[in-house]
Amino acid sequence: MAYTEYKFDKDAIKALVSERAAALRANRGFSNLLAFGLGVVAERLGKDPRRYRDYGPYWWALKDAMIAGGYSLGSQTDPLVKKAYRGEGDVETLIMADEFRTAYLKANMIYTNQFLLDAASPDFWVLYDADMEFPAA
Repeated sequence: MAYTEYKFDKDAIKALVSERAAALRANRGFSNLLAFGLGVVAERLGKDPRRYRDYGPYWWALKDAMIAGGYSLGSQTDPLVKKAYRGEGDVETLIMADEFRTAYLKANMIYTNQFLLDAASPDFWVLYDADMEFPAA
């Protein structure tokens, strides 16, 4: 499967990173965009772990960034999708995942987990992370 859909322009993502980092400094007085953003995601997932689906194919790379940031989310992954849907670093991955989430919430019902990642294929890719579907108590 060629992963061609839901991709973002690299220059646009770099610009968004700069814009959001500047806004965070101006509005909150600190500049660690990654730590702040991962905290926001963790708060969302703390309320409803199945909302990991909001991040679509970016989930696996975002999950890696969160684990690297100290969050315990389990070990399940999808190496091929993770490689295809990530930024040049964790901050870019965070921004891409957030941009995907914004578009996802405008176009899909909550908990949708089937995505067409290859426009040339009739097959949907299914996002399923057992670590998040059935989190440990």
